[in-house]
Amino acid sequence: MRKTTSFLFIMLLVISMLGCSNQSGKTAEQPPSPDDIFIEEFGKAINKRWTAQDMLDDKLSKEVYYEKNAEILEAELESIEKSLANVEDKDLKETGSQYVEGAKKQIEAFKTTDYELQITYSEESEKLRKPALIKLVEEYHVKIDEEHNQTYRDFKEQAAVINKENDANKYAETLGQEISFEKSKGEFGNITYKAIVENTSDIEFDSISYEVQYKDKDGIVVGNDSIYLENFSPGSKQKVELILAPEDTKTISISLDHVNLEQ
Repeated sequence: MRKTTSFLFIMLLVISMLGCSNQSGKTAEQPPSPDDIFIEEFGKAINKRWTAQDMLDDKLSKEVYYEKNAEILEAELESIEKSLANVEDKDLKETGSQYVEGAKKQIEAFKTTDYELQITYSEESEKLRKPALIKLVEEYHVKIDEEHNQTYRDFKEQAAVINKENDANKYAETLGQEISFEKSKGEFGNITYKAIVENTSDIEFDSISYEVQYKDKDGIVVGNDSIYLENFSPGSKQKVELILAPEDTKTISISLDHVNLEQ
């Protein structure tokens, strides 16, 4: 009898300890973070937008089609901006803001009747919106519905081209600012500025064009010129020579004109 009682006591003790262990092991479910909420809301918003755009009647007039698209984008932004305001991760917030800025430019493109502005706004929108979207999906795991996978793949291909162009423009701008000229007298007594520029990137440039301004001691432009680099492949070096500089030139200002990449 004593053995049975001891056995029962031990069993009750074990059960009690297991119960306590289970109780202490329980953790309250954590509420989603502001960042998680934004990622989820962004996914809902963009899938909803694509669905709404897919449902637009292709027989609509151009004016009505643009108006409807602007309304769809505005509805998307209303949802995105609300959750974006609370995002804590700096990089995520910058990426979300980049998307929002691009979407706003696309809205402007739909609303303006100026053809040149439409093109400008659309190009600026794509450079912002598409790379941001790809980053949000690939790095932050925004969910794209299966029915929109092809649309996303198209965006991804276009974003790759845009990113390549953006990188090329950034490199070309930096290169132009870092050109160091040596001043000397030309054969006919004129002032010349010479420099060697090297493509230290892995970008294949077909050509790079810069606009040059010669400025006097007061910062007043006293002359203009240009720099043109052709077949500027990785590792190549090219000589730059400016021969039109006025005698009162004190500084040379260089700004990027255009970039063409090797196809």
